[in-house]
Amino acid sequence: MLALAATAVTGQEAGLGRYGVRWTDIGKGAQAAYIQAELFGSRQCISAIRYPEKRLRMRIVNDPGSEADSTSALALRHGALAAVNGSYFNMKTLEPVTFVKERRRIEGSTTRRETFRTDGLLAVRGRKVDIIRCDTLNYEAATKRCPDVLAAGPVLLMDGWEARDEWPSDSFYTRRHPRTFVGTTRDGWVYLVVIDGRAPGKADGASIHETALIARLLGLDNALNLDGGGSSTLWTRSGGVISNPCDNRRFDHSGQRRVPNAVIIR
Repeated sequence: MLALAATAVTGQEAGLGRYGVRWTDIGKGAQAAYIQAELFGSRQCISAIRYPEKRLRMRIVNDPGSEADSTSALALRHGALAAVNGSYFNMKTLEPVTFVKERRRIEGSTTRRETFRTDGLLAVRGRKVDIIRCDTLNYEAATKRCPDVLAAGPVLLMDGWEARDEWPSDSFYTRRHPRTFVGTTRDGWVYLVVIDGRAPGKADGASIHETALIARLLGLDNALNLDGGGSSTLWTRSGGVISNPCDNRRFDHSGQRRVPNAVIIR
């Protein structure tokens, strides 16, 4: 396992990205950090990977159905340096239920049931990574020149501000869960982040509003929520799983869930 020293942060005014967070090199300019923070009256455990956008390439990999596997297995299969789980999917069929484009092939579409939370796109063109706020009718037009695209949501931040003045009252938004998100900064960094959860007293998880605040504290300008819960997993080639996925109901690195897609860097 990669030895990541935990950084303890108290108070949401601390600004996680600027005060005391220790980043560990994981190769090719990418860095990883593990942060333990007392925020919002709760215990937060945050795993993050960041890299300079100009140094590495991001890809969306989609291996649904019988090819689905853990985030770490998908990452190894596709030669990744680091990876995080992707977007929403059908737990029985392991097929995506959001729009997916991999190497210019459209391999998934957003179902009507997912529109309540899926309002954004992670779009990759070359080394350029964009978070786009977009409804289902405009996916193809918004990403026509992007070979890799993943629809997810909700969009958490746009231009440094929380994407909504008020979040819906649905439990998906209001209850604390493990969360996964991707984001970008104004100075050219890309972040992959997991907030651990479902481990009372160790990792309480976050609501969507709290997730957006954590994205701001990390210094992100734009951020998009991905699939969370038992899917939330952050992996590096040098250290294996550095988050604490909860699908085994234990607070360790072993509880990965099979997923059809992942966001990788290499």
